[in-house]
Amino acid sequence: MTTRRTILGAAAAAPLAALGLAACSDDDGSGVTLRVGELGAAPVTQELFKAAGLDADLPYAIEWKQFVNAGPEYIEAAGAGAVDVGFTADTPLIFAAANGVPLKAVAATTVDDPATSFNAILAGAGTGISTVADLKSRKVSFQEGTITQYHVVKALESVGLTLDDVETANLPVVDANTALANGEVDAVATLGIYWSQAELAGATLVATGADYFPSIGLLSARTEIIEDAAYTDALADYIDRYGRAQQWRYANLDAWTEQYAALTGLPLDVVTATETRAPVTLGPVTDAIIASQQDQSDGYAALGIIDPLDAADQFDTSFSSAFEA
Repeated sequence: MTTRRTILGAAAAAPLAALGLAACSDDDGSGVTLRVGELGAAPVTQELFKAAGLDADLPYAIEWKQFVNAGPEYIEAAGAGAVDVGFTADTPLIFAAANGVPLKAVAATTVDDPATSFNAILAGAGTGISTVADLKSRKVSFQEGTITQYHVVKALESVGLTLDDVETANLPVVDANTALANGEVDAVATLGIYWSQAELAGATLVATGADYFPSIGLLSARTEIIEDAAYTDALADYIDRYGRAQQWRYANLDAWTEQYAALTGLPLDVVTATETRAPVTLGPVTDAIIASQQDQSDGYAALGIIDPLDAADQFDTSFSSAFEA
């Protein structure tokens, strides 16, 4: 009988060996459809799977779903039972837990170099802002319920300021660059491709997230899927493929950045800056990751945004043994 802890079917054993993962069940997830959420307007993960040859010979089906408005939109869809699994930054899982959305992180990415980060606070050209302290009394954009909000909170805290000391604008990262370029806000907290676009358009770097929190990404799934024996091996196989996709990405950066640029229509220098900034590796949920999530959860609780949470409840470690060599 397959359980949550008898993770991977024999059919997945061969590819898993390359990633050092263990196989431990007889089912392969056949007949199952995983509805996989991707943040952003472009199907980047789907394209990466194709580029790496990881979309072939799937023993289950994948239905890809795009969430242009990032983590909060993904969380809302998960709460409505419209998506099964997806990758986000760490913050959305906190707000999922606070709102009773049945999601748990089953694996995580961490940056290979702790001095690197996905996150940046950028100032508009001509604003005269060069340090975090300069943000006082200025208009700062972030997206509530995402890591960009936490970044602003922690950066301000480091210089003795709070959100009360700035004027805030709640904008999705997809819209914030336009507001910055138009002078509607003085600074933005942003990440990923949006960081590269803004910086190469003339915005200046004020602070990265590296000084305030570790850059952690979470691969999460609905608890109903995690606990359903019919889905166990399909989910484990997806975790494996996701990890191998990241390996292929960094081993083939020249080819991948060209494909990424062609897919999105973005300039190659924007894509290259993003893809080389903070390489990551997929691994198991660890005590350090849970502790970081607890710190962040406590920060939001201290602000009165959410009630206190036990961050451990946001994780399921059933799949962690799959990463054992």
